[in-house]
Amino acid sequence: MQEDDRWAHARYRPTVGEQRLEAGDRVRAAELIAALSLATDFGTGLPLEHGLHSTAIAMRLGERLGIDRETASKTYYACLLFYVGCTADAEIAAEIFEGDLSTHFTPVMFGSRAEVARGLMRAVAPPGEPAPARAARLARRLPRALREQRRHLAAICEVGQMLTRRLGLPEPVRSLFAGFTERWDGKGAPAGAEGEATPPAVRIVHVARDAAFQCLLGDDEQAARIVGERAGGAFDPQIAGLVAERGAEILAADTGTSAWGRTLDLEPDPQLTLEGEAVDRAVAAMGDFADLISPYLAGHSAGVSSLATAAAQRCSLDTADIGIVRRACFVHDLGRVAIPARIWQKPGP
Repeated sequence: MQEDDRWAHARYRPTVGEQRLEAGDRVRAAELIAALSLATDFGTGLPLEHGLHSTAIAMRLGERLGIDRETASKTYYACLLFYVGCTADAEIAAEIFEGDLSTHFTPVMFGSRAEVARGLMRAVAPPGEPAPARAARLARRLPRALREQRRHLAAICEVGQMLTRRLGLPEPVRSLFAGFTERWDGKGAPAGAEGEATPPAVRIVHVARDAAFQCLLGDDEQAARIVGERAGGAFDPQIAGLVAERGAEILAADTGTSAWGRTLDLEPDPQLTLEGEAVDRAVAAMGDFADLISPYLAGHSAGVSSLATAAAQRCSLDTADIGIVRRACFVHDLGRVAIPARIWQKPGP
Protein backbone atom coordinates (compact mmCIF):
# COMPACT_ATOMS: atom_id res chain seq x y z
CA MET A 1 0.00 0.00 0.00
CA GLN A 2 1.32 3.43 -0.92
CA GLU A 3 2.21 5.83 1.92
CA ASP A 4 -0.23 8.51 0.71
CA ASP A 5 -3.28 6.26 0.81
CA ARG A 6 -2.41 4.22 3.92
CA TRP A 7 -5.26 5.83 5.82
CA ALA A 8 -7.52 6.55 2.83
CA HIS A 9 -10.05 3.96 4.05
CA ALA A 10 -10.24 5.74 7.41
CA ARG A 11 -10.84 9.30 6.27
CA TYR A 12 -14.18 10.66 7.36
CA ARG A 13 -16.57 11.34 4.49
CA PRO A 14 -19.92 12.58 5.83
CA THR A 15 -22.88 11.79 3.59
CA VAL A 16 -26.60 12.42 3.72
CA GLY A 17 -29.47 10.15 4.62
CA GLU A 18 -28.62 7.29 6.96
CA GLN A 19 -25.09 8.65 7.58
CA ARG A 20 -26.18 11.72 9.53
CA LEU A 21 -28.50 12.61 12.33
CA GLU A 22 -31.80 14.29 11.72
CA ALA A 23 -31.76 17.76 10.20
CA GLY A 24 -32.89 19.30 13.46
CA ASP A 25 -29.84 18.02 15.35
CA ARG A 26 -28.25 21.02 17.07
CA VAL A 27 -25.39 21.27 19.57
CA ARG A 28 -24.12 24.25 21.50
CA ALA A 29 -20.54 24.72 20.26
CA ALA A 30 -19.31 25.91 23.66
CA GLU A 31 -20.04 22.47 25.12
CA LEU A 32 -17.74 20.76 22.62
CA ILE A 33 -15.11 23.48 22.96
CA ALA A 34 -15.13 23.32 26.75
CA ALA A 35 -14.83 19.52 26.58
CA LEU A 36 -11.83 19.85 24.29
CA SER A 37 -10.38 22.40 26.71
CA LEU A 38 -10.51 19.74 29.43
CA ALA A 39 -8.62 17.39 27.11
CA THR A 40 -5.93 20.00 26.54
CA ASP A 41 -5.45 20.18 30.31
CA PHE A 42 -4.56 16.50 30.25
CA GLY A 43 -2.41 16.92 27.14
CA THR A 44 -0.25 19.58 28.79
CA GLY A 45 -0.04 17.99 32.21
CA LEU A 46 -2.14 20.72 33.82
CA PRO A 47 -4.84 20.18 36.46
CA LEU A 48 -8.28 19.42 35.11
CA GLU A 49 -10.41 22.57 34.58
CA HIS A 50 -7.36 24.83 34.36
CA GLY A 51 -8.64 26.06 30.99
CA LEU A 52 -12.07 26.74 32.43
CA HIS A 53 -10.66 28.74 35.34
CA SER A 54 -8.38 30.67 32.98
CA THR A 55 -11.36 31.61 30.84
CA ALA A 56 -13.21 32.98 33.86
CA ILE A 57 -10.21 35.20 34.60
CA ALA A 58 -10.01 36.30 30.97
CA MET A 59 -13.67 37.31 30.93
CA ARG A 60 -13.27 39.29 34.17
CA LEU A 61 -10.30 41.09 32.63
CA GLY A 62 -12.29 41.85 29.50
CA GLU A 63 -15.15 43.26 31.53
CA ARG A 64 -12.86 45.59 33.48
CA LEU A 65 -11.07 46.66 30.31
CA GLY A 66 -14.41 47.51 28.69
CA ILE A 67 -13.89 45.41 25.57
CA ASP A 68 -16.65 45.17 22.98
CA ARG A 69 -18.81 42.10 22.43
CA GLU A 70 -16.85 40.83 19.44
CA THR A 71 -13.54 40.99 21.34
CA ALA A 72 -15.18 39.28 24.32
CA SER A 73 -16.34 36.44 22.07
CA LYS A 74 -12.86 36.02 20.61
CA THR A 75 -11.33 36.06 24.08
CA TYR A 76 -13.74 33.41 25.36
CA TYR A 77 -13.13 30.81 22.64
CA ALA A 78 -9.42 31.55 22.32
CA CYS A 79 -8.79 31.13 26.04
CA LEU A 80 -10.61 27.81 26.19
CA LEU A 81 -8.60 26.53 23.22
CA PHE A 82 -5.25 28.11 24.09
CA TYR A 83 -3.49 24.72 24.13
CA VAL A 84 -5.48 23.09 21.32
CA GLY A 85 -2.26 22.71 19.30
CA CYS A 86 -0.40 21.04 22.15
CA THR A 87 -0.37 17.61 20.49
CA ALA A 88 0.94 18.99 17.17
CA ASP A 89 4.44 17.52 17.43
CA ALA A 90 4.32 15.75 20.76
CA GLU A 91 6.57 12.95 19.52
CA ILE A 92 9.43 15.40 18.88
CA ALA A 93 9.10 16.94 22.34
CA ALA A 94 9.17 13.43 23.81
CA GLU A 95 12.52 12.79 22.13
CA ILE A 96 14.06 16.05 23.33
CA PHE A 97 12.74 16.70 26.81
CA GLU A 98 13.52 14.37 29.66
CA GLY A 99 11.68 16.47 32.23
CA ASP A 100 8.08 17.59 32.56
CA LEU A 101 7.43 20.75 30.55
CA SER A 102 4.57 21.77 32.84
CA THR A 103 7.01 21.68 35.76
CA HIS A 104 10.06 23.30 34.22
CA PHE A 105 8.96 25.36 31.22
CA THR A 106 5.31 26.39 31.61
CA PRO A 107 5.98 28.53 34.73
CA VAL A 108 8.48 30.68 32.75
CA MET A 109 7.09 30.55 29.22
CA PHE A 110 6.01 34.19 29.57
CA GLY A 111 9.14 35.21 31.46
CA SER A 112 12.32 36.89 30.28
CA ARG A 113 14.57 35.30 27.69
CA ALA A 114 16.93 34.18 30.45
CA GLU A 115 14.05 32.54 32.35
CA VAL A 116 12.80 30.81 29.21
CA ALA A 117 16.32 29.52 28.46
CA ARG A 118 16.71 28.15 31.99
CA GLY A 119 13.29 26.52 31.75
CA LEU A 120 14.23 24.79 28.49
CA MET A 121 17.50 23.57 29.99
CA ARG A 122 15.72 22.13 33.03
CA ALA A 123 13.19 20.39 30.78
CA VAL A 124 15.97 18.91 28.65
CA ALA A 125 18.05 17.82 31.66
CA PRO A 126 16.08 17.95 34.92
CA PRO A 127 17.89 19.03 38.09
CA GLY A 128 18.75 16.29 40.54
CA GLU A 129 20.85 14.19 38.21
CA PRO A 130 24.64 14.05 38.54
CA ALA A 131 26.27 17.08 36.92
CA PRO A 132 28.20 15.05 34.29
CA ALA A 133 25.01 13.31 33.15
CA ARG A 134 23.13 16.62 32.89
CA ALA A 135 25.98 18.21 30.96
CA ALA A 136 26.09 15.32 28.51
CA ARG A 137 22.34 15.40 27.96
CA LEU A 138 22.37 19.17 27.43
CA ALA A 139 25.18 18.87 24.92
CA ARG A 140 23.24 16.26 22.96
CA ARG A 141 19.73 17.67 23.09
CA LEU A 142 19.78 21.42 23.77
CA PRO A 143 20.95 22.41 20.25
CA ARG A 144 18.07 20.41 18.77
CA ALA A 145 15.61 21.94 21.24
CA LEU A 146 16.65 25.43 20.14
CA ARG A 147 16.43 24.48 16.45
CA GLU A 148 13.03 22.89 16.85
CA GLN A 149 11.52 25.68 18.94
CA ARG A 150 10.49 27.90 16.03
CA ARG A 151 9.07 24.96 14.11
CA HIS A 152 7.27 23.83 17.24
CA LEU A 153 5.62 27.24 17.67
CA ALA A 154 4.65 27.28 13.99
CA ALA A 155 3.11 23.81 14.30
CA ILE A 156 1.08 24.85 17.34
CA CYS A 157 -0.32 27.82 15.44
CA GLU A 158 -1.04 25.81 12.30
CA VAL A 159 -2.83 23.00 14.14
CA GLY A 160 -4.75 25.56 16.21
CA GLN A 161 -6.06 27.23 13.06
CA MET A 162 -6.96 23.89 11.46
CA LEU A 163 -8.82 22.50 14.47
CA THR A 164 -10.70 25.72 15.23
CA ARG A 165 -11.90 25.83 11.62
CA ARG A 166 -13.23 22.29 11.90
CA LEU A 167 -14.80 23.09 15.25
CA GLY A 168 -16.94 25.64 13.43
CA LEU A 169 -15.45 28.79 14.90
CA PRO A 170 -15.68 31.94 12.76
CA GLU A 171 -12.65 33.23 10.87
CA PRO A 172 -11.94 36.16 13.25
CA VAL A 173 -11.40 33.61 16.04
CA ARG A 174 -9.38 31.20 13.88
CA SER A 175 -7.05 33.97 12.76
CA LEU A 176 -6.00 34.62 16.36
CA PHE A 177 -4.14 31.32 16.44
CA ALA A 178 -1.71 32.49 13.75
CA GLY A 179 -0.09 34.79 16.31
CA PHE A 180 -0.78 33.03 19.58
CA THR A 181 2.93 32.82 20.42
CA GLU A 182 3.72 36.51 19.97
CA ARG A 183 4.80 38.78 22.85
CA TRP A 184 4.20 42.43 23.72
CA ASP A 185 7.95 43.15 23.50
CA GLY A 186 8.21 41.73 19.97
CA LYS A 187 10.40 38.79 21.02
CA GLY A 188 7.81 36.17 20.20
CA ALA A 189 7.07 34.14 17.07
CA PRO A 190 6.33 33.65 14.26
CA ALA A 191 6.44 37.27 13.07
CA GLY A 192 7.85 39.08 16.11
CA ALA A 193 4.77 41.29 16.31
CA GLU A 194 5.19 44.02 18.89
CA GLY A 195 2.79 45.90 21.13
CA GLU A 196 -0.71 46.48 19.82
CA ALA A 197 0.06 44.59 16.60
CA THR A 198 -1.12 41.53 18.55
CA PRO A 199 -4.94 41.46 18.86
CA PRO A 200 -6.42 42.48 22.23
CA ALA A 201 -8.02 39.05 22.71
CA VAL A 202 -4.64 37.32 22.47
CA ARG A 203 -3.07 39.77 24.92
CA ILE A 204 -5.87 39.15 27.43
CA VAL A 205 -5.60 35.37 27.03
CA HIS A 206 -1.85 35.43 27.64
CA VAL A 207 -2.27 37.25 30.94
CA ALA A 208 -5.24 35.14 32.04
CA ARG A 209 -3.57 31.82 31.28
CA ASP A 210 -0.33 32.74 33.06
CA ALA A 211 -2.14 34.26 36.03
CA ALA A 212 -4.24 31.11 36.48
CA PHE A 213 -1.15 28.93 36.30
CA GLN A 214 0.80 31.05 38.77
CA CYS A 215 -2.14 30.74 41.17
CA LEU A 216 -1.61 26.98 41.06
CA LEU A 217 2.04 27.41 42.02
CA GLY A 218 1.38 29.79 44.89
CA ASP A 219 -1.52 32.06 45.72
CA ASP A 220 -3.37 35.02 44.24
CA GLU A 221 -0.88 37.51 45.66
CA GLN A 222 2.10 35.71 44.17
CA ALA A 223 0.35 35.36 40.81
CA ALA A 224 -0.49 39.08 40.71
CA ARG A 225 3.11 39.96 41.52
CA ILE A 226 4.60 37.71 38.81
CA VAL A 227 2.14 38.93 36.17
CA GLY A 228 2.98 42.52 37.13
CA GLU A 229 6.69 41.83 36.74
CA ARG A 230 6.07 40.59 33.19
CA ALA A 231 4.32 43.81 32.14
CA GLY A 232 6.11 45.29 29.15
CA GLY A 233 7.82 41.96 28.47
CA ALA A 234 5.45 39.24 27.34
CA PHE A 235 2.40 41.15 28.52
CA ASP A 236 0.51 44.30 27.62
CA PRO A 237 1.33 46.66 30.55
CA GLN A 238 -2.29 47.79 30.87
CA ILE A 239 -3.66 44.26 31.19
CA ALA A 240 -0.86 42.98 33.41
CA GLY A 241 -1.11 46.12 35.54
CA LEU A 242 -4.79 45.47 36.09
CA VAL A 243 -4.00 42.03 37.54
CA ALA A 244 -1.17 43.45 39.65
CA GLU A 245 -3.42 46.13 41.12
CA ARG A 246 -6.70 44.23 41.45
CA GLY A 247 -5.55 40.63 41.66
CA ALA A 248 -7.67 39.79 44.68
CA GLU A 249 -10.93 40.37 42.81
CA ILE A 250 -9.81 39.20 39.36
CA LEU A 251 -8.09 35.99 40.43
CA ALA A 252 -10.43 34.95 43.24
CA ALA A 253 -11.66 31.41 42.74
CA ASP A 254 -15.40 31.01 42.35
CA THR A 255 -17.03 28.68 44.85
CA GLY A 256 -20.45 27.17 45.12
CA THR A 257 -20.94 26.49 41.40
CA SER A 258 -19.31 24.05 39.01
CA ALA A 259 -16.55 25.38 36.77
CA TRP A 260 -18.29 23.70 33.82
CA GLY A 261 -21.63 25.44 34.29
CA ARG A 262 -20.00 28.74 35.14
CA THR A 263 -17.86 28.64 31.98
CA LEU A 264 -20.85 27.93 29.74
CA ASP A 265 -22.71 30.81 31.36
CA LEU A 266 -19.83 33.15 30.47
CA GLU A 267 -20.17 32.63 26.71
CA PRO A 268 -20.98 36.02 25.12
CA ASP A 269 -24.04 36.42 22.93
CA PRO A 270 -24.78 35.40 20.29
CA GLN A 271 -24.00 31.83 21.34
CA LEU A 272 -22.50 29.68 18.63
CA THR A 273 -24.45 26.56 17.63
CA LEU A 274 -23.59 23.71 15.28
CA GLU A 275 -26.04 21.64 13.29
CA GLY A 276 -25.94 18.35 11.39
CA GLU A 277 -22.68 17.68 9.61
CA ALA A 278 -21.04 20.65 11.34
CA VAL A 279 -21.35 18.65 14.58
CA ASP A 280 -19.72 15.64 12.91
CA ARG A 281 -16.82 17.77 11.70
CA ALA A 282 -16.30 19.22 15.16
CA VAL A 283 -16.34 15.83 16.87
CA ALA A 284 -14.00 14.42 14.21
CA ALA A 285 -11.59 17.28 14.94
CA MET A 286 -11.57 16.23 18.60
CA GLY A 287 -10.58 12.73 17.54
CA ASP A 288 -7.77 14.05 15.36
CA PHE A 289 -6.52 16.11 18.31
CA ALA A 290 -6.17 12.89 20.31
CA ASP A 291 -4.52 11.01 17.44
CA LEU A 292 -1.83 13.69 17.06
CA ILE A 293 -0.22 12.47 20.29
CA SER A 294 1.75 10.00 18.13
CA PRO A 295 2.36 9.65 14.38
CA TYR A 296 1.57 5.94 14.76
CA LEU A 297 -2.01 6.87 15.60
CA ALA A 298 -2.71 9.01 12.52
CA GLY A 299 -6.27 8.39 11.34
CA HIS A 300 -7.03 5.97 14.18
CA SER A 301 -10.20 7.63 15.49
CA ALA A 302 -11.57 8.16 11.99
CA GLY A 303 -10.80 4.53 11.13
CA VAL A 304 -12.62 3.25 14.21
CA SER A 305 -15.57 5.48 13.40
CA SER A 306 -15.73 4.23 9.82
CA LEU A 307 -15.68 0.58 10.85
CA ALA A 308 -18.14 0.97 13.70
CA THR A 309 -20.56 3.00 11.57
CA ALA A 310 -20.54 0.26 8.93
CA ALA A 311 -21.18 -2.31 11.65
CA ALA A 312 -24.05 -0.26 13.05
CA GLN A 313 -25.62 -0.14 9.60
CA ARG A 314 -25.24 -3.92 9.20
CA CYS A 315 -27.00 -4.30 12.55
CA SER A 316 -29.87 -2.17 11.21
CA LEU A 317 -29.64 0.46 13.92
CA ASP A 318 -31.81 3.50 13.34
CA THR A 319 -30.40 6.76 11.99
CA ALA A 320 -30.03 8.46 15.38
CA ASP A 321 -28.19 5.49 16.92
CA ILE A 322 -25.84 5.23 13.95
CA GLY A 323 -24.97 8.89 14.44
CA ILE A 324 -24.30 8.31 18.15
CA VAL A 325 -21.99 5.39 17.36
CA ARG A 326 -20.11 7.40 14.75
CA ARG A 327 -19.56 10.37 17.07
CA ALA A 328 -18.70 8.21 20.09
CA CYS A 329 -15.94 6.55 18.09
CA PHE A 330 -14.39 9.89 17.20
CA VAL A 331 -13.96 10.78 20.87
CA HIS A 332 -13.42 7.31 22.35
CA ASP A 333 -9.67 7.90 22.74
CA LEU A 334 -9.74 11.54 23.83
CA GLY A 335 -8.26 10.55 27.19
CA ARG A 336 -5.23 9.13 25.40
CA VAL A 337 -3.56 12.54 25.55
CA ALA A 338 -3.23 12.19 29.32
CA ILE A 339 -0.53 9.56 28.71
CA PRO A 340 2.87 11.19 27.98
CA ALA A 341 3.91 10.97 24.34
CA ARG A 342 7.19 9.30 25.28
CA ILE A 343 5.19 6.26 26.44
CA TRP A 344 3.39 5.97 23.10
CA GLN A 345 6.76 6.33 21.38
CA LYS A 346 8.50 3.71 23.54
CA PRO A 347 9.67 0.78 21.34
CA GLY A 348 8.97 -1.79 24.06
CA PRO A 349 6.20 -2.84 26.48
